[in-house]
Amino acid sequence: MVTDVSGKEIRSFDGFLTKGQLLGAWSLPEVIVPFNGYFVLVDDFVLANWAHPCRWVFVSPEGEVETIRMSIPPDVLPRMSVEYTSLPETDDGKGQYNNHTRYYGDVQFIYNVLAHDYLIPDDHIIVCFSDGLNPAPDLSSGLNSNPDFDNDGDSDIIYDATTTGVTSGYNAINAMVGADDHLFIYTTDHGNTGKGGFDNPPEVILNLWNGQTLNDDTFMGYVDSFSAMSIHAVMEQCFSGGFLEEVVNAGATQPRTFASAANASESSYAGATYPEYDEYVYYWIGAVHGSTPPTTSVPGGALPGNPDINGDGCISMYEAAFKAEEWDTCAQSGQEHPMWDDTPDDCGDDYFLGGLIVTSLESSSAFVPSMGLSISQNPVVSTATVNFTLPSPAHATIEILDIAGRIISTPVNGTVASGSHSVVSGLSSAPAGVYMVRLTTGQHTETLRAVRL
Repeated sequence: MVTDVSGKEIRSFDGFLTKGQLLGAWSLPEVIVPFNGYFVLVDDFVLANWAHPCRWVFVSPEGEVETIRMSIPPDVLPRMSVEYTSLPETDDGKGQYNNHTRYYGDVQFIYNVLAHDYLIPDDHIIVCFSDGLNPAPDLSSGLNSNPDFDNDGDSDIIYDATTTGVTSGYNAINAMVGADDHLFIYTTDHGNTGKGGFDNPPEVILNLWNGQTLNDDTFMGYVDSFSAMSIHAVMEQCFSGGFLEEVVNAGATQPRTFASAANASESSYAGATYPEYDEYVYYWIGAVHGSTPPTTSVPGGALPGNPDINGDGCISMYEAAFKAEEWDTCAQSGQEHPMWDDTPDDCGDDYFLGGLIVTSLESSSAFVPSMGLSISQNPVVSTATVNFTLPSPAHATIEILDIAGRIISTPVNGTVASGSHSVVSGLSSAPAGVYMVRLTTGQHTETLRAVRL
């Protein structure tokens, strides 16, 4: 009997089950219905990402009850009705329950940061997500995932998140990445224990689309086959810490870093950023971006603190992981225990999303003249001005972009004389939010982040 319903959700199946009938459960073995009757699901940690403790409860018309403790919901979940939930009211929907809209938010956020902050070409970003380009609804809101993350007119989702899709993604990356490249791997959504159940971590899996899985050993084979200069992994899913030993392993042939929202034997949580994002990666991405988008419960904008611990102007892999754990309320409460490791030791201080930090600093200071990009007020107000300096006359473009990478205004586009300049940002009619100021001249681009209240 369920007496305490705090943090729980209770669902009932809309049909009558017969003894011996099989109920599927993602990657776990099917469950045999013990007797004729009804079926109830008790989700004991409704704010956690799957896998996490839940109870499958079978009830006969005569009142007989049998409870099976599980870690995964049944395949019939879309047909089950919510009888009680401790979730706050949202427009998250009750359709495709397992593919929460926050996972789309996680992927969209990191994609835009890679493409528009760190200027990585979109054909160098391989995304495997849900059912790929299938137009059928695939989100928990009952909508289809928009494959165009930054609204630039092309699809940013490349493959679906099936075993076949992930294998295709791996092959595409392996053909692209060479000894001069830095590889960044990012995962979200659901995870579970793999071989042996809850009592045998760190054998874990990443749940893929349509009940398929990617286990830690297969993932290790992928990672070890890359010839990249360095490899960096950030993982949000439940039991994600179980992938640590596969990424940072004794046979690693290049520097590697690893950060995860949870350890090898626990669930991860949406946290304070529910329902739009998962909190750990929300702050990890926020740290490397310089700000965060607003959520239902978190205003977004300015970060809780300065992620640049050593003041070198770059947010290293270590700094992002350290700050994400510090700002993640579920980590601070002890609900989840983020993991971090690197090889060789302390190399996480040397890398950021742009590659080697020392290379970036040398490139900007020794080989490319500084353009002195700044903004007169922060937070931005309607009359905020953008200040910049050119060492010689050049064609320059200043663009104001929103968090999705859409151009809001272009206050400068033409030949500009050498010296210092000041132009109005063009945000007078823009809504409150996070914006980027991008100055481009020749082959060099500088980007400044700002907030308009």
